[in-house]
Amino acid sequence: MTRATLHRARVSGDSGPWLVMAHGLGGSPAQWDPFVEAFRGTHRVLTFAQAGSVDADPRAFSVARHSSTLGFADDLSLLCGELGLQDAVFIGHSIGGNAGVLASVGAPRLFSRLVLINSSPCYVDDDTTGYHGGLSREGLAALLDSAAADYQTWAGGFGELVMGNPEKPEYAEQFVSTLRKLDPEVAAVAFRAAFTADFRTSLPRLVVPTLVLQSQEDPAVPMETARWMAAQIPAARMVELPTTGHFPHLIDPDGVLEAIRPFVLGR
Repeated sequence: MTRATLHRARVSGDSGPWLVMAHGLGGSPAQWDPFVEAFRGTHRVLTFAQAGSVDADPRAFSVARHSSTLGFADDLSLLCGELGLQDAVFIGHSIGGNAGVLASVGAPRLFSRLVLINSSPCYVDDDTTGYHGGLSREGLAALLDSAAADYQTWAGGFGELVMGNPEKPEYAEQFVSTLRKLDPEVAAVAFRAAFTADFRTSLPRLVVPTLVLQSQEDPAVPMETARWMAAQIPAARMVELPTTGHFPHLIDPDGVLEAIRPFVLGR
């Protein structure tokens, strides 16, 4: 079975450079619909379902492969290779952005530029270096233990927390609903892979122009973390969005589009 089939890949637009969009855990390709519409006239836009997501073929996920963020990065590289992509523009949210970083470091000609939305190179504080990732080691252990003990309850609390924006409850309700459709064992592996990842040392080797976007009051990624990440990438610049929560591209797609459009178009 092809990677395109496993990941339910969809290409929109007939011509122009490639633009690849990767969603985060608990997300879906449909989250990118406003962005597909915005760029399909100038790009061939590739969206796909991450392994383990409700939209992907269940056979796309492997415990051995996806116990590390490198597995998701490898999926991305293989899918792009299968479709013959090179020098594509990449947009990734959360772990989708992390996969894009690792794929680009491994194959520098794969992407010509990257947009990282609320991504983090390491979610755990490092007392030896003063790095602030947002979670203590004890906090991380408690988070993962809670998810393993009662996934459905955990998904409800976690989904509401990271979505934020309680004045727009429909967004959290939709995200929680999607989280609860995941296989709990698959979700446990994927979230452990995401939250225990640490690719800080890879950032200086990311050689392509990179735009780091970060929203306010993100429970998963502190602004300090995003600023640190942008400072480690040689050709990065950062935009601090006024939106709150971990999903600015859902809460305010027009604002995110305004922030990324010149960069995506190479201006």
